[in-house]
Amino acid sequence: MTRSSFLLSNARRLAILLALPLYGCVNDVASNTETSDVDSLVNADNGLTAANGLGTINGLATSNGLATSNGLTTTNGLATSNGLATSNGLATSNGLATSNGLMTFASGRTMVKYLAKCALPAGMTLTKQDQNGVSYSFPGAVGLAPTWYTGACDAACQEKVTSCLMALTNGSGRHVAVELVSAAAGLIVVGPTGDDVEYPNQEGMVFGNLFVSPPQMFTCTGTQSTKAEQVKRYCIDGTCTTLFTKVGSCASACTQTCTVGPGGKNVCSASSCKDPSGKVWSNPITVFLRNKMEAGNIDGQSGGVATAGLGSMTGLMSLDNGDWVQMNDVQFGTVAGTIKTAQVTASTAAPTVSGVSVDVRVDSATGPLLGNVVIHGTADGNTYAVNSAAINTAGLTGRHNVFFTVRGSGLQMITFFELK
Repeated sequence: MTRSSFLLSNARRLAILLALPLYGCVNDVASNTETSDVDSLVNADNGLTAANGLGTINGLATSNGLATSNGLTTTNGLATSNGLATSNGLATSNGLATSNGLMTFASGRTMVKYLAKCALPAGMTLTKQDQNGVSYSFPGAVGLAPTWYTGACDAACQEKVTSCLMALTNGSGRHVAVELVSAAAGLIVVGPTGDDVEYPNQEGMVFGNLFVSPPQMFTCTGTQSTKAEQVKRYCIDGTCTTLFTKVGSCASACTQTCTVGPGGKNVCSASSCKDPSGKVWSNPITVFLRNKMEAGNIDGQSGGVATAGLGSMTGLMSLDNGDWVQMNDVQFGTVAGTIKTAQVTASTAAPTVSGVSVDVRVDSATGPLLGNVVIHGTADGNTYAVNSAAINTAGLTGRHNVFFTVRGSGLQMITFFELK
């Protein structure tokens, strides 16, 4: 599993906007002690920080959030004009230049960070200098093309890294945990089996080659792609049309292998996919989403609510009586329901806190009350309890904006909202 964000508009500047308020990054920090605006910008994105790393489910749960202005658009691919050559290793000057291209500006170095994380395994670090002799370290994570460190990156290598980078792209810059899986024979590092409990929703599949001219990047729509906007994931399901070419449903575009996940549900991932010309791509990655919504990704608020970085996620703090937050595009499905469950994952300021709850309303802060979730006390601010309550969703289908209003005092942090 993987996710990412990227990339370039021309040889001098990558079309990447870093999401400055976001947290949870593995930084590519200059080895000297100087602090500069460039360093601050590079360190501000939330990168490929693993949510649960290379897990026992044979997948890789990661978080994305690197925003793109026009997407991963480039006129000539990741080529020599950007100081990058696939015929030589990343660690060599002929493979990744230090005097021109990606290493010479902040967003370019961010691109290098993602390349290293997709290509190199954990424990392997790419160290490069910029044009001023400042040294940067880029740690590996996924390990899809370890031989690119010193050797060439052939077509299969390019496709694997492209799929990884595409899967990590989120046009909004929001911090979102995703799971990447693949049934492709060459992507055994990613693995064929997904976590159908934590990541139950198949967003879609990505494949192509970014390193050719013109770049070829394709996406298809997964079986639960409607959950993407709810959790603030944007690109795979056609919202980055200037960046990716959408080929329709994954059911028709891709050959999939299905296995039973830990929760007993079928998890289907692609082993190969076809683009509109009929060409078969052998290194696709399938992206799975959570159903629960990261609390820090709110779309609106009232009161003094603040977002807070919590390592691999963003939460809410400064929560006072009467404050509310808004989550847009929550998906209620195609069948009108009567009862659902609302969950709020939160911590309180003391082990015993009474009278604290969260109202759940739909369409406006004063809209119909679906239910009320009572928040239980937790021992300290580092402990989070999942609080649940039944809510009445009779007649609701499709997307709605949902409002969560705090009642009482003593609520220290909220990390997730979920309706299911």
